[in-house]
Amino acid sequence: MESMRRRLDEALQESLAGGTVAGAVIGVSVGGEHFTLARGTANLNTDQPFTEDTAWLLGSVGKILTTTMLLQLVERGSVDLDAPVRRYVPEFSLLDPAAADRITVRMLVNHTNGIDADGLVPSAVRGRDAHRAYVEHLRNVNVLFEPGTCIHYSNPGFVLAGRIIEEQTGLPYEKAIQRDLFEPCGMAAATAVQTQAFLRRTAAGAFFDMEAMALRATSLFSVPESIGAAGGTPIVTVADMLAFGRMHLNAGLAPNGTRVLEADSVKAMLTPTFDLGIPQAPPIGLGWWLEPIAGTTAAFHGGTSPGGNSAFTILPEYDTVITSFGTGPANVLLQDRLHIAVIEEVTGRTVTPPFGGPPERPRPELAGEYGSFQSRVAVEVDADALRVTSHFEPYDDDHRATFEACGVPAGAAPPVTYRSLAPGLYAPEGMEASVFSGVIGRGALLSVLPATGGRPAGLHSGLRFTPKRAG
Repeated sequence: MESMRRRLDEALQESLAGGTVAGAVIGVSVGGEHFTLARGTANLNTDQPFTEDTAWLLGSVGKILTTTMLLQLVERGSVDLDAPVRRYVPEFSLLDPAAADRITVRMLVNHTNGIDADGLVPSAVRGRDAHRAYVEHLRNVNVLFEPGTCIHYSNPGFVLAGRIIEEQTGLPYEKAIQRDLFEPCGMAAATAVQTQAFLRRTAAGAFFDMEAMALRATSLFSVPESIGAAGGTPIVTVADMLAFGRMHLNAGLAPNGTRVLEADSVKAMLTPTFDLGIPQAPPIGLGWWLEPIAGTTAAFHGGTSPGGNSAFTILPEYDTVITSFGTGPANVLLQDRLHIAVIEEVTGRTVTPPFGGPPERPRPELAGEYGSFQSRVAVEVDADALRVTSHFEPYDDDHRATFEACGVPAGAAPPVTYRSLAPGLYAPEGMEASVFSGVIGRGALLSVLPATGGRPAGLHSGLRFTPKRAG
């Protein structure tokens, strides 16, 4: 463990010296041993340092927590994973009501429901009705493909899972998760009530200010409460997430001796339910992404909050939990570097890129316009490369303000040139192959998917599917 600790500390110190990471914390548990490292500044407004007990916004890693709670309801017989969502959330509908009818509970937590609302973040309603208000917005969107035929990262799926939890427990999400997960799992500092952040050491995100040429604190602490069940509201510490991870590694038994899940439910979450067969979208279990890496399977999820990123990995074959969080624009690469280091140390193997095969020249018919919820992508075929320009088109001023505060301005992003790595697989030009080796960096790869039954032709990158538009 000492060599691992030194390697992680070196990575942290190098990242802080680069000026694009404000601070970070990582916890590792291997069998009966564990340690935590914290470096840098947790809040640039107050110069509060990162400490081992600093809390942070979990972001989409919270989807694993929501899935765990949903499986508790399945165990009790309250919920059937293969039943239609509308059995439990009657108000759920889409522009195509028949498509809504075909979406099952399982499709909510394995990202195969296809709901085209990835960036939906309404903020007008807070508190116990926030998730219900979100679901009302879904009446104005549709699906990207026939439910169950593809993977498209789904915040709406987990908000709907949160609504099922609320309906079946009779509690708002933040109270249900406290009673049914945080307390029995021994996650003593965890909360899903954002105002609790004032009562403890809590990190604030950081962005790079181009005018000041220095890091600055985020102007938005968290995303709206309406996506709380998708990871928007939980606040945790390293100790909380190590306890949660050890519960999953111990077949549902928490470190404090409380049974949180049955062993069969833990196994179901770690069993592949859908596989697109492309390296940047690994097989999906229930909640967990099941990433083949270094000769083993890493059950993984990442999370984003304004100016911050978290990463959470368990290695069942090696009885290992890795949990980390950092702030600043370069911290995503730092999270990957930290998790790669632990994976290599415990497996004794070097992490390598998850692809192979001869490159191919892109076909002219790949050129055109692709689009999904508030996202438009223009693709040009330029000799042996793809030139890709992404546009963010917010649906209202509230949407615009939320995303701008998260560092995503409206309009066109700078074009990116992609070069072929293998048939149907492309990578941003100039990016080292090592970037794609870890649990996070491989998401930058882009695949071109042909039309199949129930799914149109489209692009797949960052776990998202973007269909090609006609014409």
